[in-house]
Amino acid sequence: MSTNATTPTQPQTPVDPRLAALQAQTAILSQQQQQQDARLKIQQDQQGSLTNMLPASTAAPQSGAVTVSGNNPFDSQKLAYTVLQSVAGIVAQKVTTTGPVLIYDATEMNSLVNYQAVSQILNSLQEQISELKTAYSGGLGPEIKALLSQQPQTAKRAIAAILIPGLLLGSLKTLSDLMGMFRTNTSIAFSSFTADDVALVAAVVNELIAAGKTVYEPAVMPLGVIITASNFSATLSQVQKDILELQQKATVGQAQLQQLSDALGAFIQADQALQANSDPKKNAELTAARATAARFAEGLFTQPPTGSNTPLDGTSASMLKSHRDQFLKELGLFVTTISAMVSTFNTFQTSLMAVTNTGSAAITAILRAEKLMEQVETAGASILLVKTSVLGGSVVTRLNMFSGGHLLYTGGAVVNYTLFEANGRVIASGVVSGDTAEKKDSF
Repeated sequence: MSTNATTPTQPQTPVDPRLAALQAQTAILSQQQQQQDARLKIQQDQQGSLTNMLPASTAAPQSGAVTVSGNNPFDSQKLAYTVLQSVAGIVAQKVTTTGPVLIYDATEMNSLVNYQAVSQILNSLQEQISELKTAYSGGLGPEIKALLSQQPQTAKRAIAAILIPGLLLGSLKTLSDLMGMFRTNTSIAFSSFTADDVALVAAVVNELIAAGKTVYEPAVMPLGVIITASNFSATLSQVQKDILELQQKATVGQAQLQQLSDALGAFIQADQALQANSDPKKNAELTAARATAARFAEGLFTQPPTGSNTPLDGTSASMLKSHRDQFLKELGLFVTTISAMVSTFNTFQTSLMAVTNTGSAAITAILRAEKLMEQVETAGASILLVKTSVLGGSVVTRLNMFSGGHLLYTGGAVVNYTLFEANGRVIASGVVSGDTAEKKDSF
């Protein structure tokens, strides 16, 4: 029996058809996966190529785009001032008073306060001088007249009139000191106003005028530029007239009494010389000198003294002189004080006319304050303080992959205001703000 050996040259075909189908499907899926991987690789390469072609997120706008210079460009500033006008309208609506509206100015309000102090002291000074004139007319004046015309024991002393000038002198010195307030730049809150504040005031004033309000801006146009009448000037002139009149009357009376006292002294001296004479040869000369002195002294009396039929003798002359000398001491104090008052008043007038460091005289500020006070004291008057806290805008740069980039502008304003009466009572106060959305460069 023989055995045949067979060598396999190729794999044997599976007998199960299901296994063959599974193997074929696996081969197809492997080929599709390879094709998808190839397409993904191509897409990634294309995306990377496009990404490198686009500008970076921090790139500047492409050539031809609008660029911005400065921290606050004009377009943003214009938007801010547009908003300021609308904010000013809101502030103007808060002014509900019926009288004139005065825009607050630190310098003018400072002068207004100083004017109140000066005016009150000047009025008080006028009243005191009026009382002094009355006291002089009822005391010192009749006393001088009595001593020039009749016996001294019928005259009455008027010590009160002599003491009053000391009080008046203190008031005049106080007035001179107050003039320094008009020459000093006192620091007051909200005294620093910028160009933005000026624009705000202009916008608010425009709105108030449109609403039918009477508005004054003392800082721009001081009140009373052409003054037809001034109570302050009238009072000042009256005080000056009264003081000079008192000085003239008191000085003339003092001079007349002093002359009469000196004449009586000359008579007393001649009478004593005659009484002491022991030489008959000189008796006639001394008698003539005594008679001449007596006639001169008696002639100085406005009216002959009581008992004028009796010749003037040494005893009566000494009595007449003693009373006049005593009163002359008191009257001298009065005249000296009145003269000091006149000198102080002249100093006060000089300080009024002196030019201050602002380039104007103090009297100018006082007269402006007087006219301003007339408006402040008007029924329904109010004072409006407005101040900008923020006024400005900004620029925003937008970039994208297609247009390169463009600019957007914003603007806004924040304003604070206070409305108060002349007595300081606050009527309204608050903060008003406004802004704009981002706008393109189209204006």
